[in-house]
Amino acid sequence: MLRLLRIRSRNRGFKNTWNLVFFRANQFFTHSTPLKFLNFLAVKFQKLVKLDKVWGMPYRYTIDPLNICNLRCPLCPTGLGILKRGKGKMSLANFNQLIDEIAPYAYYVELYNWGEPFLHPQIFEMIHYASSKKISVRLSSNFNYFSEKMAVEAINSGLDAIIVSLDGVTQETYEKYRRKGNLTTVLENIRILVKEKKRANSSRPFITLRMLVNRYNESEIEVMRELAHDLSVDAFTIGTLFIDTTNHDQVNEWLPENESLSFYRYSSEELHNVWSCSDLWESMAINWDGGLAPCCWLHDAKHDFGNIFEHSIKEIWNSQPYIVSRRVFSTNSKKESQLTTICTTCKGRPLYLKD
Repeated sequence: MLRLLRIRSRNRGFKNTWNLVFFRANQFFTHSTPLKFLNFLAVKFQKLVKLDKVWGMPYRYTIDPLNICNLRCPLCPTGLGILKRGKGKMSLANFNQLIDEIAPYAYYVELYNWGEPFLHPQIFEMIHYASSKKISVRLSSNFNYFSEKMAVEAINSGLDAIIVSLDGVTQETYEKYRRKGNLTTVLENIRILVKEKKRANSSRPFITLRMLVNRYNESEIEVMRELAHDLSVDAFTIGTLFIDTTNHDQVNEWLPENESLSFYRYSSEELHNVWSCSDLWESMAINWDGGLAPCCWLHDAKHDFGNIFEHSIKEIWNSQPYIVSRRVFSTNSKKESQLTTICTTCKGRPLYLKD
């Protein structure tokens, strides 16, 4: 994880790093309450000592409003058509019910995961409701579906931050990964949102241009940084691709030639995805159908730890699947269980696109 942070900080530049750090700190204090802060401290302590049964609740949530997308990205389960969960979208009533439950503890809601959030017909009502409960709302978009009307709604809804995925400065490079996407459309939609922010004299949403670095675009980072400046977005950052490390075709096609732009160590005998596994103490991923996954990597419903529309989040948070999973990362736990979860097999080395 430290390697990932160093890579991103070095390649985004000092100014962009400072803008992002300042924004996130401001968001934390803006949305804080005494109860949230005490819960935050409890969560950090529980993670530090690796408790298996916890009393602090997650303070950040990934909520997927729908798992439908307009693009066909080749390293995404949605784009590949291999999602192992039925397609659908969360109702506004179910979303509001969920927000009411997490509002006392939640600092952040990331309103995306396996789909394009702007395709949800009630996305702005969702953002507004969560924002009204003193929760910072963020989303990520490929920005191929947007308009002037939606720009106005985004600002009025209280959306705090948006990540715009832009992975090339030419259509040829861009569509290598963002298949079925149009670079000109994305650039125009960014200009629309920036213009509307200025017209409304609004500092929100904070716009981050993010570039997923791969073998096709690794030479374009400096040009992309200049483009971000010309577009007057708030920050530019790079992201690293996660691949199925057992698939040599993916390794050869997508990983940058420059190892310093990758999350992986090329000198290793075997490439591994490595995750910090903070999720078991700090966050949870909730799918459109209420299925609660222990982390945002998982798209197969069979790995769900429960359903938040059938049981409360508090019940699921200290259920046996969670307790057993947390024990995997405890260095002094001698308790054994017959229960097997995705976490007991993953152990912090998830095989992306695999079960």
